[in-house]
Amino acid sequence: MMDKLIESFPQQLKEAVKIGENIKLTPSQKPIHNIVVVGLGGSGIGADFAIEFSANYRKVPMLTCKGYTLPAFVDENSMVICSSFSGNTEETLSDYEQASEKGAKIICIASGGKLIELAKKDGHDNIILPGAGSPPRANLAFSMTQLIYLLHFYGQIASSALSDLNKAIELIESEQENIKMKAERMAKFIAGKFPVIYTTDRMGAVAVRLRQQLNENGKILCSHHIIPEMNHNELVGWRKQPIDFAVLIFRSKDDHSQNQARIEINKEIIGHYTDTLIEVFAKGESLIEQALYCVHLSDWLSWEIAQLRQVDATEVKVIDFLKSELTNSNSADKKSDN
Repeated sequence: MMDKLIESFPQQLKEAVKIGENIKLTPSQKPIHNIVVVGLGGSGIGADFAIEFSANYRKVPMLTCKGYTLPAFVDENSMVICSSFSGNTEETLSDYEQASEKGAKIICIASGGKLIELAKKDGHDNIILPGAGSPPRANLAFSMTQLIYLLHFYGQIASSALSDLNKAIELIESEQENIKMKAERMAKFIAGKFPVIYTTDRMGAVAVRLRQQLNENGKILCSHHIIPEMNHNELVGWRKQPIDFAVLIFRSKDDHSQNQARIEINKEIIGHYTDTLIEVFAKGESLIEQALYCVHLSDWLSWEIAQLRQVDATEVKVIDFLKSELTNSNSADKKSDN
């Protein structure tokens, strides 16, 4: 199932663009001083990409909230975007209630669930996504694309982002088979090793996405860090360790020249401690093209790792168990309060 969902990424992007072109949003009644996107896991990673895609154009700060409590600065001049693919993520619902109390401009993105019910009842803008019931991580195209169109509507991302998105679809479609073969080769190199993922600060979301996909699809632990920040701490940790590491570095021709130099020096240092170091040079002309190329490669890599480990890439029973235990605990607390 997961391989079919990964393969459909460009088609999902096309469908997401159609939804984005037809979304109905209302202008904010007050000036927007900041944007907060509430979302976790597969429902939240789209915001990480949207923040990077809009960074060189957006005039107000934008950040993610991945917990139960909104930042204290949220007020009536804030835009709070609640993204939960199922519409039932408890942290997101908690933040929705807080945003309502603070009088923020609220927009909800979900496939249904309680979040959409609340948005409709309270008169907030909402965007309904297709694919209800499928894993949120396999629907990045929908949540991320709506954020791009939403930011464009409110003048917080360049118009070129929309054309870049369409070019990214063309790139991925033309490179699909090459990407799959590359992912298969990479998986064989890193199988049985502890992956360490690096990229520069302009594509940090790519590293986060791969880590999450290796966790959920591949059922393995791994780590990621961002250049140049890792040069101020993690680099010192590269010493002889009782672990077999596989280093993956995602690069772009548009990375800052000093970060290009840092990567070369990092490779020399890290090369003393691992024989497995793979560089991935992103294809595409724009940041959106390059990032989505890397996303698709990462998704296929996580699938190939799952195949080598003979695990079900779709299964997330431990997360289901956690949610069940939290529900039971919450029910018990309510009974004791009564």
